[in-house]
Amino acid sequence: MAKLESWTSIGTIAMGLLFVSMMISFYAFLIGPEGEGPNVDVDPGALLYQTISISGAPCLILAGIVFGLSFRSRNVFAGLILILTGLALIVGMLFTNTMIQDINIQFRTTGLEYAPNIFVAAGTGVLALGTYIAKIAPQSKIRHTRDYEQ
Repeated sequence: MAKLESWTSIGTIAMGLLFVSMMISFYAFLIGPEGEGPNVDVDPGALLYQTISISGAPCLILAGIVFGLSFRSRNVFAGLILILTGLALIVGMLFTNTMIQDINIQFRTTGLEYAPNIFVAAGTGVLALGTYIAKIAPQSKIRHTRDYEQ
């Protein structure tokens, strides 16, 4: 029987991978075809907040829900998925951070420079939560009917 936290952890990694791919494509869009930026008018700050609210924040919220559901009982599958999610966030945001220098100065906003660093820290937190769930959380106590007969 599958547990709720296992399925929620799958949603967490899906949202995390969506966020990383959206951020990489957004930064590539801001670099533009010839490295001069996009050929259309764009508000990079608003698009960044939209990207974070569509997939980045829900990823972190789902990771917190998985932790809340399983911090009292060990769920190795959910913990491993959270570890993978944390690694995906860290690696993806470090790659995104290397793309900042190629963005034309007129399209750089403060959020573009800080968002990858914030999500590297958040990915580290998700990694720590997954490690706790997979390794440190106490084993769940399964009670059988024979335990109550005594």
